[in-house]
Amino acid sequence: MTTPRSHGSRTVRALLATIAVLLGVIAALVGGILQRLDGDSLPQAIEYGCGVFGATVLLTFAVFYFLSGNGPGNGEG
Repeated sequence: MTTPRSHGSRTVRALLATIAVLLGVIAALVGGILQRLDGDSLPQAIEYGCGVFGATVLLTFAVFYFLSGNGPGNGEG
């Protein structure tokens, strides 16, 4: 039987998700602005920024998962 998660654990998870989203927004803005300055049209720059957002959030979640000890190499087989 598993033990229920504590309230503090839920708070930490919410804060980590917020951090991931904020990092994604910052990366998307920078990527979109750089694409626009490079001469792409506005829709292309927005599309590029959306891709950067998704990739950044996914990578951030993967890093958080790995750092939590649940990733590969945790000693469980």
